[in-house]
Amino acid sequence: MTPADHRSLAEHYQQAAKAAVAKAEEHKQLLDQYKAKSYRYGKRAESLESHCEALIRLYQQVAKAHGEMAQMHRQMAMEAH
Repeated sequence: MTPADHRSLAEHYQQAAKAAVAKAEEHKQLLDQYKAKSYRYGKRAESLESHCEALIRLYQQVAKAHGEMAQMHRQMAMEAH
């Protein structure tokens, strides 16, 4: 792979990390809503909260992994010079 290829992949992974962070934030807002107004959701409230918490953890892990991949490709681009 060329340095340009690595830079391109780094950008791809960086954008994917940003998208995962945005999804985690979206689910944090939903979680807040479910907690604040659990009476609206009845018995489902607890399940919805658990679901959001799991998705938040997942998206945070995905963001971290993509960020690490972006950093590795930036490093490989510099080393390929």
